[in-house]
Amino acid sequence: MRPLAALVAAGAVTPIGLRSIDTAFSHRAAAAAMREAPLVDGQGGPVTMCFLPTLDPLVTGAERAALLGARALGEALEKLGPAARALRVQMTLCLDEHLGQRQPGGEVPAQRLAAELAARAQAYAPEIAIKVATRGAAGAGLMLPELCDALARGAIDAAVLGGVHTDYDPARVAALDAAGRIFRPDNLDALIPGECAAFVVLMRPDVARRAQLREQGQIVGFATAHERARPDNDESAFQASGLTAALRSALAPLSERGLRAGWVLTDLTFETFRHFELQAAATRTQHLFCDPQQVESPAQRIGHLGAAAIPLHLCIAAEAFTRGFAPHQCAVSLAGSDGGERAVVVVAAPG
Repeated sequence: MRPLAALVAAGAVTPIGLRSIDTAFSHRAAAAAMREAPLVDGQGGPVTMCFLPTLDPLVTGAERAALLGARALGEALEKLGPAARALRVQMTLCLDEHLGQRQPGGEVPAQRLAAELAARAQAYAPEIAIKVATRGAAGAGLMLPELCDALARGAIDAAVLGGVHTDYDPARVAALDAAGRIFRPDNLDALIPGECAAFVVLMRPDVARRAQLREQGQIVGFATAHERARPDNDESAFQASGLTAALRSALAPLSERGLRAGWVLTDLTFETFRHFELQAAATRTQHLFCDPQQVESPAQRIGHLGAAAIPLHLCIAAEAFTRGFAPHQCAVSLAGSDGGERAVVVVAAPG
């Protein structure tokens, strides 16, 4: 099976690990990060949240996201070594939708965040261009075809795909609380606010070999679709027509060769409509999966993943393939944005 891109480096920072390997092993050990945050909800009550205790508790919002992103991006790029300085690199930075909105003072947080991370990246790879996508959790999957196409055409030598997310912000907590989406004992159909950042570096296999970089995984399929069910409406999630179509399309390269996937990484929190959606789609696509059919939802233990969902899944899969603790040699990453976008990415262990 010809890979669409080879994954050669990963970097991540989460409430359970300050590096990609730390996060992957802690995730494997089912580590949890819930704690009381120094933020309050609309009634003045404490908020249960998953956040990095190593960051200044007074730093919030986009400024905090920049610290998370810089750490994860630096880890991913430093793994390229001296080869990075000669590479033509395209970086796609995925952020949550609200960061693309203009603030009262006229500033767009996504633009400032992108500028800060671009400056950070240029210290490793001078010939790097950056593109920002404020499309939520599915954003990385929506942008991946463009990156893979540029790699295939030889327009770039390497693609950096990353996502940064943080709910550690009074305004963000207020918005989630107003929408009834913060998890508490009397509101179980909700999410636990969180924060994390993750970046992966993709190359064509032949370019990776010339740069003497080891493959940690292979992107073998991806697809996107749209669902009518959203957090702000009452559409039936059991229709799941979009996610079903995306799973069938993304896994087609495997099924055509008689192969199936046994590991699924999701961005599911505790919001039930997304669980109903996955149940319906999984029932309709059972022929594409095999044992152990292990489904993992990191957001239920380390907090809402937001735009970092798919990059974090790829980091976990890459580390698991490399270290030998992956439950299956083919992993499926799936994520959904609040606007209804759905993305599925299939990553396999190096052949």
